[in-house]
Amino acid sequence: MAKYDGIKGQDILEIQEGDNELTIIIRDNRYLFVKVINGKLTTESVPE
Repeated sequence: MAKYDGIKGQDILEIQEGDNELTIIIRDNRYLFVKVINGKLTTESVPE
């Protein structure tokens, strides 16, 4: 997906696991949130 081209190949600093959610912290200080909503995976990148 072109939306996430900026984080491809970046080093992962930390992965935090929560209820139905993963937070992936990337070296350039971005956060990628992966959640399960209504049985489907959704993602959000901050900043985009």
